[in-house]
Amino acid sequence: MRLLGVFAGVIMALLTADYDVSVTLAAALLVLTLTKSFMCTTASGHTIECDRCKTMYRGDGGHWHEYSCDPIGGSFEVAISGFSNKVSWLVFCAFHIGKAVEKTGFGKRVSLALVGSMGQSALGIGYAVCLAELILAPFIPSNTARGGGIVYPIVESVIASLGVDPHIGEDPVGGFLSFVAASANLISSSLFVTGMAGNPIVASKAASIFGIEFGFSEWIIGASVPALLIMFLLPPFVHILLRPKLDFTNLSQNIRRQHHALGAVSDQEYRLCATLLTCLVLWVGTPYFGIDATVVAYMAIVILILLNVLTWSDVVKNHKAWDTFFWLASFIVLAEQLTALGVTDWIGTSLSRSLRNASPLVCTISLSLAYFFSMYMFSSISSHVVAFAGPFFAAGHVLGCPPKLLTILVALFSSLAGILTPFSTGSVAIYASQGYISQPKWFMFGLLFSILSLVVVFTVGLVWWKIIGWY
Repeated sequence: MRLLGVFAGVIMALLTADYDVSVTLAAALLVLTLTKSFMCTTASGHTIECDRCKTMYRGDGGHWHEYSCDPIGGSFEVAISGFSNKVSWLVFCAFHIGKAVEKTGFGKRVSLALVGSMGQSALGIGYAVCLAELILAPFIPSNTARGGGIVYPIVESVIASLGVDPHIGEDPVGGFLSFVAASANLISSSLFVTGMAGNPIVASKAASIFGIEFGFSEWIIGASVPALLIMFLLPPFVHILLRPKLDFTNLSQNIRRQHHALGAVSDQEYRLCATLLTCLVLWVGTPYFGIDATVVAYMAIVILILLNVLTWSDVVKNHKAWDTFFWLASFIVLAEQLTALGVTDWIGTSLSRSLRNASPLVCTISLSLAYFFSMYMFSSISSHVVAFAGPFFAAGHVLGCPPKLLTILVALFSSLAGILTPFSTGSVAIYASQGYISQPKWFMFGLLFSILSLVVVFTVGLVWWKIIGWY
C-alpha cells in the first residue's frame, strides 16, 4: 500500500503545501522508484510488483524460476511512462495552440468583436463573454490561461468602461460580469475534452475502468445539451441575483480604441484560423477520418511552426505547457499504477457498499452528487479529478452504473463544481479576488447556481442521454 500512501501524501501536499505541483510529483515519483512500489514487466511478460524482481517463484511442473527484471530500473521506466501517453501530448500540444491564439491577438479580437456587437445591454455583454469562452475553449486547455489571460483583461476593461471604480469594493455591475465570466469559463471547460487540463484524465480513467472510448466527439455530444442550456441560463440568473444598472456611455469608445490598437487582421491570424478550423473538423470527425485527436493536435503545432505563426522559441518558452505536461504525465502514471495494483478497485468497492441495494440509476446519481460536492475540499479542479475520478468510476463499475452516463456526469461536474468556492481554480480566483462580490456571497451564489446546474443536468440532461442511448 506504499503507492496509496504516497498518493494520499501528494493530495495532502497539493492542498496544504506551497510547493509547485510538478515538484511534489517529481518527489513522489522518486520515492516510488527507490522503494520499488510500481508494477514491473518481466522478460517473460509477467506483471509483478517491482520489489519482487530477482526473486524466485514456482512455475508449472514445480520448477523454480527467477522473475527477470530490474527493480529500480523497471520502476523508473514506469515512472516516466506517462511522458509517452497520448493524453499528455494532447494537452501539451493544445497549450501551444492556445499560445498561438494569444500571440496573434486572435483571441482578443474575437472577444472584442463579440462584446462590441452584443454590448447593448447587461445580458448582451454577459452572453458575449459566454460566447468568447465557448469559441476559445476547444483550443486552450488551460481554463486559467483562457479565462485569466485572454477573457479577464477584456472583462475588466468593460467593467472600467461602465464607470465602475475597482477600489470601492462590492459592486453589482462588476459582480455581475465577474461571476458570469467565472461561471462561463467553467461551463466551457466542461463542454470539450480539451477545455481543461484535467478532462483527459477523466477520459483516460473511463477507458481503463469501463473500457469505453470517450474522445472529443463523444464528450461534446454528451455535454452539449445540458452545458449549453446552463450557459444560456447563466446571464439572466446572475442578473436576477445582482440586478446591475449599467452606464454604456464609454463602452463603445473603449471597444473601438482596443480594436484600433489591434490593427487589421494579420496574415498570421488567417493562417491560425485555417489551422484551427482544420483541427476542429478532424477532431469532430475522428470516427470518420481515423486520425487520433492527439495526432491532430501534434500536426497543428508542426503546421503553425512551419507557417511561422509560432516559432520554436515560443514552444521552448511556453513554461505553462511544459509544467502541465510534467504533472499531468506524472498523475497519469500514479492513476494507472493505482489501477494496476488494485487500489482503485478497493476504494471503489468501499464506496459502493452503502449503495449496494440501490438501482444502477440511483447509484449513478448518488455517486455523481457526492463527486460534485466533494469539490468543497479542493482548491484545484485537476487535483479533484485526479483524487476522485478513478475511485468513483471504480465504485460505479462495481455497482453496475451505465458507463457513459457516469462518465459524462463526472466529466461535467469536474468543471461545473468549481463555482462552489472562490478558490477552486485559477480563473475563478482571479475574478473573485477583484472584490466585486464578497466571499460569503460568492459561496452563496455559487451554491445557488450549482443547484440550477444540477436541476438542468438531472432533468434535461437525463432526457438527452436517454435519447442517445447512454442508459
